[in-house]
Amino acid sequence: MPRWLAHLLVVVGWLLTPLWAGGASYFGLWLGAHVALRFSNPVTMLVVAGLAALLVGFVVLWAWVRFMRRLPHLISHLMAPRATEERTAIAAAD
Repeated sequence: MPRWLAHLLVVVGWLLTPLWAGGASYFGLWLGAHVALRFSNPVTMLVVAGLAALLVGFVVLWAWVRFMRRLPHLISHLMAPRATEERTAIAAAD
């Protein structure tokens, strides 16, 4: 994998972070609204739906940031060596 592609993947991944957080919060709100239908008090319904949105959004955001922090290490094994590293690797192989 070319180095520029690896760097592009990291940048695009960080730019997708708000979309992941927003989508997860929306899904959590939808899930919480379905659970909240079992209650009769409207305030309780809003609290349950809001807490579900907060919880799901936070968990997904936490997992995504944790993944993105490890991504450079994960793709470093797939990147092409730099020109200076290439000469050293060739010399070591001889």
